[in-house]
Amino acid sequence: MSLNKISSSELYPTESFGPSVLGTLIYKVGDQTEFKGAYITTNERIIMNVDMMGEEYRRVFSYADIIDVYINDKGLFIEFPDGMGKIVMVNIEDGDTNAFVTYVKDKLN
Repeated sequence: MSLNKISSSELYPTESFGPSVLGTLIYKVGDQTEFKGAYITTNERIIMNVDMMGEEYRRVFSYADIIDVYINDKGLFIEFPDGMGKIVMVNIEDGDTNAFVTYVKDKLN
C-alpha cells in the first residue's frame, strides 16, 4: 500500500499534484491513536490516505475546510473546524514539510 501516491487518473481534469507528506498521524479511533498516513495536495483539495489496520481509508478535504497548517517541534499540524480539531503528523518519512506547509498556506489565503 503506497499511501502517498495516487494515480493521475483519480484527479479532476483541472487538477494537478502538489507536495505530499508521509508519516504517522496521531488521531484517536477506538483504542488506537497512531496510524501510518499521508497528505497529498492538489491545486483543488487535500487527500488524506490512512492505513487503518491494513485497510486504506481515504478522506478528501477542500482547502475551505482547513483553518491552519503549521510545523513546530512536535510535528506537522493541520487544524480543521470543530469536530475534527487538530491532527498532528510525526515521524515524517517522505516529503518536504516546508514545501507542503507553504503550498497549503497559499491555498488558504
